[in-house]
Amino acid sequence: MPEISESSLLIVDDAQMNRELLYRHLKNLGYTNIILADSGKRGLEIVASQSIDLILLDMMMPVMNGLEMLNHLKSHQEWQIIPVIIISALDEKEMMLTCIQKGAEDYLIKPYDRVLLKARVRACLEKKMLHDREFLNKQKLEAAYKELAVAYYELEIIKNELEALSHRDGLTGIANRRYFDKVLEREWNAAKREHKFLSLILFDIDYFKKYNDTYGHLAGDDCLCQVAIAASRVIKRPRDTLARYGGEEFAVILPDTDLKGASFCAEQIRFAIENLHVIHISSQINSYVTASLGISTINPSAELTTSQQLIKEADLALYEAKREGRNRVKLWSHNS
Repeated sequence: MPEISESSLLIVDDAQMNRELLYRHLKNLGYTNIILADSGKRGLEIVASQSIDLILLDMMMPVMNGLEMLNHLKSHQEWQIIPVIIISALDEKEMMLTCIQKGAEDYLIKPYDRVLLKARVRACLEKKMLHDREFLNKQKLEAAYKELAVAYYELEIIKNELEALSHRDGLTGIANRRYFDKVLEREWNAAKREHKFLSLILFDIDYFKKYNDTYGHLAGDDCLCQVAIAASRVIKRPRDTLARYGGEEFAVILPDTDLKGASFCAEQIRFAIENLHVIHISSQINSYVTASLGISTINPSAELTTSQQLIKEADLALYEAKREGRNRVKLWSHNS
């Protein structure tokens, strides 16, 4: 903030002698930036063109008197904060009161006392500087808040991205085991609460170890990615979750889905994987990569146990699918 002596003062008086007398007094008080105006109209033009910290305004002027100029100043939002000292030869209390009510900071009677002039000019400028400082601090605070809001928003984006990454399998890009466990528990509780079906599909790639031994682990990784993509094209509902359960094993959580719906979804996945036509010369059942799938469905009317029971039953169904020749879907229901 500038020193008080560097403040911009505007003297508005139609009498040249009065302007020059007040100018000299203010110069002697150490003020260096003093502007003169010979009318209210000219004073308003100066206020509109540059920053003014204090106006010393003569009351009795032709065309536009001091009170009229004061009204103009206080009706303008940007000029309202400029302190105004009215200077008048009229020692009328009603006039003083009117000026103060209209927004003047002070009222001096001609001939004014130099000591009083010094004190009141300084008091007005200190008040103006305090307002400017508060306004500047407010702007800085608002700017800091905006920067903080932007930083917080960016942090939230990063946090969400990191959280999303923590839920994803690094190889296939689908949900990982950790996220699978979280979603299954959530959907299990929802199924119990809402008395709705919940189905789970577990599937893995047939003879995947032989595939790795034949083509190498890089080809095996590529095969897992292709299987994940094929299965994800089948899983279309927002709440359905496809996850990599472990190794070459995958899982699909199907909320509000009965055994018939889960069977249809599983057959689509099986067909989509076989239809990839990924060559698998080491397979004992097909020349292409295939998958075996097991399904477990919890009926809302049945007595529910735990989500782990659902996994166990889907795993048993998957075991049966493999035992019966692979590349097929095997169902297990709570009522079976």
